[in-house]
Amino acid sequence: MALIQPIKDGKIENTAIESTKKETKGTSELGKDAFLQLLVAQMKYQDPLNPTSDTQYIAQLAQFSQLEQLQNLSATNENSQMLSLVGKEVCVSVENADGTESYKNGKVSGVTISGGKAYLEVDGAIYESDKLVQVYEDGYLLEQKMPDVASGYFAFDGESPKNYSFEVDFGQDEAKATEIALIVDGEQIINPDYIRRSDNYFTVNQDVFLQLTPGKHRISVMFNNDPYYTTKDDVIEVDVINSNPKEDTDVFVQKNPVESQPNPPVQTETEEGEDKNNEQIV
Repeated sequence: MALIQPIKDGKIENTAIESTKKETKGTSELGKDAFLQLLVAQMKYQDPLNPTSDTQYIAQLAQFSQLEQLQNLSATNENSQMLSLVGKEVCVSVENADGTESYKNGKVSGVTISGGKAYLEVDGAIYESDKLVQVYEDGYLLEQKMPDVASGYFAFDGESPKNYSFEVDFGQDEAKATEIALIVDGEQIINPDYIRRSDNYFTVNQDVFLQLTPGKHRISVMFNNDPYYTTKDDVIEVDVINSNPKEDTDVFVQKNPVESQPNPPVQTETEEGEDKNNEQIV
């Protein structure tokens, strides 16, 4: 899920894909104050032998009025854009007590327009509109909290069998998980007795791979982060040779995970005298 609507100097940009907060720099554009100063200077220093006509002054004043109206309209449009941010997920910059700058993510719960300036309420705090750094696509912040596991590859040779270990990220806050289930080729759930856990690391016992037919297999990881039940499909690829599958085995607990409880708990410790895991870890 991508980021949308980047912000520059407190204004929403519609064309750029990516942006960062930058310092305001000087501009060569002619603002209404500069326009008025030029008009006054022209009147003060005009050639008395060839004075500027009233018609020219009226035309210049009309241009000044038009410029002021356009700038007021632009400010109104910018404030209207800020009002449209209610309910959106955003990033704002925060000045710390030591003068450094940090960033806070949250949802806009309200927008106030005061003195022609917009103020955003993000998670109970008020920020000026120029503190707005980024507007996120809906659901982006929740996605960042979801559990995850990096893709992996494991070559298994039954003549020199080894366990396979991998690390998972259980996620954060309301999306956090506590356990996983491993599903082989979308059909077979690995018996938790054949999986050992140490913090965020899991080790699959070599006996599981001995029960797979020679060839490529894919393992999906399902998390128990109710109500999301995040699943990383086919995230681990296993290339098996020299295996020895047996019909009578308890390596797999079920062949249809759709009809079963979606996340059988992983046993963290095996009973004394029934440890099916050895100490060899890849």
